[in-house]
Amino acid sequence: MDQSSALTTEQERNIQGVGLAGFRKDYQQLLFVCFDDAASGCRLLASLKDVVASHLEVSSFNRAYSEVRKRTGRDDVIEATWVGLMISPKGYTKLGVNLANEMPSEPAYEAFKAGMASRAPQIGHTHPNDAPGGWITEFRPENGVDACILIASDDKDDLDAVLVEISDAVSAAGCEPVYQELSAVLPGPLKGHEHFGFKDGISQPAVAGVDPEPAPGEPAVAALGEFVLGYHDEAGQTAKVGSLWKDGSFVAFERIAQNVVAFREQAAKAAEGTNPPLDAATMEAKMVGRWPSGAPLETAPGGDSGEEGVTNAFQYKAEPFSDDDGHKTPRFAHVRKANPRDETQPDTEHPAARHRMIRRGVPFGPPLPAGATSDDGQPRGLHFFCFVADLDRQFEFVQRQWLNEPNFPSGGKPEQPNGPYSQPKPGEPADGPDPVVGEHEDGATNALHEASGIHTFALGPEVVSVTAGEYFFAPSISAIEELAAGKTASQ
Repeated sequence: MDQSSALTTEQERNIQGVGLAGFRKDYQQLLFVCFDDAASGCRLLASLKDVVASHLEVSSFNRAYSEVRKRTGRDDVIEATWVGLMISPKGYTKLGVNLANEMPSEPAYEAFKAGMASRAPQIGHTHPNDAPGGWITEFRPENGVDACILIASDDKDDLDAVLVEISDAVSAAGCEPVYQELSAVLPGPLKGHEHFGFKDGISQPAVAGVDPEPAPGEPAVAALGEFVLGYHDEAGQTAKVGSLWKDGSFVAFERIAQNVVAFREQAAKAAEGTNPPLDAATMEAKMVGRWPSGAPLETAPGGDSGEEGVTNAFQYKAEPFSDDDGHKTPRFAHVRKANPRDETQPDTEHPAARHRMIRRGVPFGPPLPAGATSDDGQPRGLHFFCFVADLDRQFEFVQRQWLNEPNFPSGGKPEQPNGPYSQPKPGEPADGPDPVVGEHEDGATNALHEASGIHTFALGPEVVSVTAGEYFFAPSISAIEELAAGKTASQ
């Protein structure tokens, strides 16, 4: 760790642990709440201000847990239960905070002020599969939630006990719990994986002053100000924010439903006609860009090398990888779209590193058995959270400009910021959208580059859908205390 820029103990005690450190628990309960009015919201925050977990305690526990697990080989020796709090723009307004006065009129803040539903065009959530009008009722534009209370624990009984306490506090404050849902790591060999069967959460940015220095070949460390307000970012700038916002992060939440059968069918159909022939399992890995273990195709192109092959020390263009055409990792692969690493500078303003996000996701619902060819009707998917300093430049840009964009990364750079990428070189088809999480039109195709030529295949129905979402802000613990006391303007 770069000790010269390390957080002070006071800062670590003030920043919430939910984002920067990450709760990393087996069980997680989401409780979405609406305030009746400002007074009820203040009462609820007053009851939570001493319950919310800090970065200091969560990061300390995570380090201790790793050491104990390394020594004992067990993952149940030490346990903890954490609570995180996030407030929506609607919630801040209901508390009496004037967001127009508190936040400058800049894209970084306008996205939050508007809320996720209103930003659907900027995100790319415009198809019926993802559009806010079809979301779970409580999250639709005409309704909306004020806050999200996240409870995470290593033990289900402990989680349930804390949930009862917090639910009682919500009722006592005069607030209303409007939606709640449990998420949990998948059982058995799928632990740590998502419902499509792939190891999740591997490539997180290393944050300066927080995380150990990256290993040789891994992406460079990212400035703390890319994820937490009040610290310098990669451009050397520091957000000029007051006490309600310093040491906090913007949060994008999405409830993502996963259609496992459609994913399997898409891979099987895409594999048809490949030369040399690829089986459906390999095509699934091509769609993701990693094998189920998490080993990247870039370093293990011949097959899954298992956990020992999991690494982030790779590029796409630099030697010894030299995979510009995507023979190892397709240019449409999810991991290459979401984090293009050393691809040609991906937009007219920022290098790829300025679009990184801290992602925290936990599955909900039971896994679909391997080999199942029909859906069992059980809801399943991912509770996705990402923590950023700029919703427009980070979350929205990645979804719209990279994941959904068929001409990225091989097309020409946009002529203007946030504009479309141009077609690739003449005679070459577009890479196509991300086949895992990208939105696409009917008739969309992906282009798989093989030594024998380019294999183009049609995309079927989208394999994920956004069923609920909202923008939140995870305030510092001191800001929670200010809001609980009825302070509505930064100091």
